[in-house]
Amino acid sequence: MNGETAIRSIVLDALTILVLGLVLLPIIWVFVASMRPDADIMTRSLIPTRVTFDHFANIFARADFLAALRNSLLVGAVVAICTVLIAIPAAYSLSRFAYFGRDAIGFLILATQMLPAVAVLVPIVVIIRALGLANTLTALVLTHLALGLPIAVWMLKGYIDAVPRELEEASIIDGSSQIGAMFRITLPLIRPAVVAVGTFAFVLSWGEFILALALITSAEVKTLPLALQTLFDPYSFSWGVVMAGGVVIAMPTVILFLLFRNQLVGGLTAGGIKG
Repeated sequence: MNGETAIRSIVLDALTILVLGLVLLPIIWVFVASMRPDADIMTRSLIPTRVTFDHFANIFARADFLAALRNSLLVGAVVAICTVLIAIPAAYSLSRFAYFGRDAIGFLILATQMLPAVAVLVPIVVIIRALGLANTLTALVLTHLALGLPIAVWMLKGYIDAVPRELEEASIIDGSSQIGAMFRITLPLIRPAVVAVGTFAFVLSWGEFILALALITSAEVKTLPLALQTLFDPYSFSWGVVMAGGVVIAMPTVILFLLFRNQLVGGLTAGGIKG
């Protein structure tokens, strides 16, 4: 049995490494290509002959790209904060309180995930234009919130359901209110989920392209995905500049994971013990 277990472990490790290599190879190629001269990128070799940071210098010398970077950071941060602030009480209400229509509300929240964003694109654009919010960052914040909130609520609800009610009841017996028990008992225990939800909301907003393309036409309020599209200039196209733009877009996601990796991979119990 030990021999069979060892062979099975080796085979699974080899398959994991193979799949991981297939997934990471394009990402690694983008990072490497962003630091290679354009002539070097077109060769079949994956190993660069010379390293250059001229592509990043060209990227950050563009005023439109810097404005798009600022807009994406602003929209992503606001969406992440608002998602967490709204999803926590909504999820807590669905998990802890019994009231008429709770199950129907929960079903409607979950049902919104059955529709792709493209299916509601036209109504969203019509509503945003009727409200006079076209070509504004406010429109992006509202639409990105609408996209991310349902899944955020259900993620947090699952974590709150796993927190024993007896812990909150003990806190209430000691004189705490229901809301106080939520802040003192439940929130520390679901801290990994809160971090994951905030990170998910930021990443979703950061990389969203379809709604931004439909709602934004002004260069002053474009986000990074839209700015990256402008790099595909048929008259002065540079693969290196495009790859550098892709690296810039990917970096916040990588940085967020490095900063919050313990919370993102931590379990419910581990998050409660550390809190």
